[in-house]
This record gives sequence, C-alpha cells and structure tokens, in this order.
Amino acid sequence: IIQFNVSGGLQKDKMLRSGVVLCTKAAAMGHIEAMRKLDHYLQDGYGVKKIVQEGRKLNTVVIKSSKGSAEKAEALFVFGDSYADTGNHDPYNQTLNTPWRKPYGFTWPGYPAGRYSCGKIQTDFWADILGIPTPISYELLKSHHCKPNTDKIKHGVNFAVGGSGIFRAYGFTTVPEQVQQLKKLISESPGFHSQKLSRSVVLISAVGNDYSALRDSNNGSTEGLVGLVKPVVDGTLEVVKDLYDCGFRNFVVSNVAALGCGPQIGKTSCNSKYDHIVELHGSLLRERVHLLRSNMKGLSLIIPDLVSAINYIFSNPAQYGFVDLFVPCCAAKGGVDMCGEVDKTGRTLFEVCSRVSEKFYWDSVHPTQAGWYTLMSLYSHGAAAAHKEDLSFMEGAPNAIEWVQSLGFLASNISSQSEL
Repeated sequence: IIQFNVSGGLQKDKMLRSGVVLCTKAAAMGHIEAMRKLDHYLQDGYGVKKIVQEGRKLNTVVIKSSKGSAEKAEALFVFGDSYADTGNHDPYNQTLNTPWRKPYGFTWPGYPAGRYSCGKIQTDFWADILGIPTPISYELLKSHHCKPNTDKIKHGVNFAVGGSGIFRAYGFTTVPEQVQQLKKLISESPGFHSQKLSRSVVLISAVGNDYSALRDSNNGSTEGLVGLVKPVVDGTLEVVKDLYDCGFRNFVVSNVAALGCGPQIGKTSCNSKYDHIVELHGSLLRERVHLLRSNMKGLSLIIPDLVSAINYIFSNPAQYGFVDLFVPCCAAKGGVDMCGEVDKTGRTLFEVCSRVSEKFYWDSVHPTQAGWYTLMSLYSHGAAAAHKEDLSFMEGAPNAIEWVQSLGFLASNISSQSEL
C-alpha cells in the first residue's frame, strides 16, 4: 500500500491513493475495521470517489475519538528562504533590508515586519494551523541577546533567510548552515529536550533560489539546470536527515515554485521554459522521500505541491478574487527592480495597487497575504473547500489539517481573509 501511495499517475490515481492512505491511516490509528473495509472496497471495485469518501469518514471517526487526548504541537522550527523568512535580514543593512522598508507589511501588521509580503506569509499560517504564535526569528533572538532558556524560544525559532538555498545561491546563509545555527542553540539550551523536538514541526522552504541564481547568471538560459536537480534534492534531504538525528520527526518540505510564473510587464501566461526542471525536481523529491520513509523510523513528512497549487489558482483566478495575475501590487519604477526602493531625495520608486486583496503577487517574486492565504487554504483542505472536485495539493497526506491531526496534535483552521 505504501508503494502504491507514492507512485505517480493521473489525477484519478491520486484520488485513489488518497482514499487508500486515509483508510490505512485510520487502521494504523486503531480502527481495524478500516483495513477490512479497504480490502472490501478494492476487491469489489468501488469507484475512486467512493473510496476517498469512505476513507475520510473512517479517519474522521478515529480522529474525533482521540481528540480528547490531543494537544498542541510544542513548536515550529523554520528553515529556508524568503517564502518563509519573518525577519532574518538585518534591518539596518541598506542593501538587505527590503522587507523592513515601507510598503512591506502595510496589510498586516501595518508596518514593515521583515516579511517579503504585504502581510502574513506561510510561516504565520502554519503557526495558525498548529495553534501557536509565529516563532521568533533567529536574527531578532540574537539582537535581543535572549538567553536560550527564555520564553522567547518556547514556540520554536525561524532560521529562514531571504535569498537562501541549499547551496550558496545568492550568497546568503544556506539551509544547511541554518541547521548548524539550530544545533548551536540546542547545545546552549536545556529546554530543547528530545521530547520537545519530537513533538514539534519543521518547515523547510527551499523553493528554487539555487535554480534561479544559476539561471540569472546565465541570462535566463536553462544550461546546467538539469545537472543541479540531483544535488539540490539530495541536499534538501540531507537537511531532513540532520534534523531527524537532532530528534525531529515531523517535516513539511515544500516543493519548488513555478520558475516561469513570476510577474512581468506584458506577460499573460506562465513561461513553460523551465517546467521540465520543476517536474524533474518534484519527481526526484518524491522518490527520495519514499526511501526516507522506509528507512527512518517515526518519520512523518509531507510535501506541499506549490507548483500545482499555483497552477490551479492561475486556472481559476476569478473564483479566488484575483485579477491581472502577472501584475504585482507593488510595482517598481524608475529603473529599479525591487518594491520599496527610493531615490536620493527619498522619493518612492514604486507604486502600490489600490486593492491588494485582488493581487496574487505582492512584488516581483512573492505572494501577497491574499495569495498566501489562498495557497494555505488549498494545502489545508484541498480544492474541496471551495469546489466540488476532490483535489489534493499535498503529498504524504490528504491535506495539512488531517496530517497535523494524524500526529496526535490539535489542528486549527487558518484565519479567514476577513479576520486578517
């Protein structure tokens, strides 16, 4: 069944695997009748939709019966790049402090807060799902000279740095180096005992800087990108192994972003030039994760399919309230590339849209809070939350909510757009 669950295939196959894994998970959690029913469904040729429905029903029964003993996850530890960074660039370094400048953060919290967006990003929403505060950024921890045993690190730490990759990419602290920062923190803190780490969740967001840095150095050419896929995937999973050896067991490892879907003047569709790189990365990541699950006892790892989620949103923009997908809300002008720039007189070199909730992209690379909310909603519930289709954007579990619950943790829905 495990081998069947991780194989590739059409959407119908994925739905069938979803039903199988739900039934199997229910059985593993103590609902022995689920395994008998699963065998019955497959033997009697139940329709795919029926198997998914029955699997969800069985899993819900088990989760509800165990909720009385469920507790919140201990903490969230974050590693990666600007898609997860909540303030790890020095706000006083003029060449690196873009997310600390206006208009970043103007949707939430109302001022620049170190995030590459107008508001909340995936790190904040994952903390929402776990029912804990967003973990403190490592840079803030250092600047406040916080002692490791203080309440500041009670809910975890965010080590993610904008521009980071598995390798040096754009020259910032790599993801493996971020793990070394964590190890140093663990060695200094008696509060990081093995039970706390095993009851925490790790988020790894390495969504493509290694590829985009090489692409940019080659003036947009795909040369060398295929050869980079294996080292990047292997490097990502070496990070997982390293953290597993520290005592962590529960991992969220994001797939890469759609490398050809960023906003650009005159653009009307995603550039398919880099699709084969994204597909190769995703395929190899799933294959390697399958091996890890077989060899690492107690490992629970899911892969949010960022590319599929973005493609789905872009195929149904009006249903999510988005317009002009390839026009960012904060558009640079005056010959500069980034939102937030000013000239020598302090005059702004950017324009901000009037309705940020209608924009998927905030700047030339990063989603708005509305964009992140939509992505996280798809991760949390699949497309069934808003549509009749049984679509999942998660590998390793039907969705984020059920995965968290399967770990024995309480899971909360993310805040609605109207509450943000």
